[in-house]
Amino acid sequence: MVLPGGVSSRPSQALILAGFLGFQLLDSVTTHLGLALQHPELNRLMATLISTQGELSAYAVKGTALAVLLAILMLLYRRKPWVWHAYRVGAWLSAAAVIANVLQLL
Repeated sequence: MVLPGGVSSRPSQALILAGFLGFQLLDSVTTHLGLALQHPELNRLMATLISTQGELSAYAVKGTALAVLLAILMLLYRRKPWVWHAYRVGAWLSAAAVIANVLQLL
């Protein structure tokens, strides 16, 4: 199946998905390291959740959100090819979050 914008093969889709999930994992790891070093959480929504409910609950919310996003991808990827572009954008945004976290750690 040829998708618009260059997402035409399974390897391209696998790379997008691996990038998205990999950067999400790196974001969680760098966030945990930053919090352990007493750095503030940069995401205001997560900062509020962490301050009121704790770090573990914030990771539970993030994991649930990722599970929902993956379920949406599994349901829509054949009928709505544009969903891959949304995941590509999500991967880039996650990469930016990881970079911000690493810069804060330095």
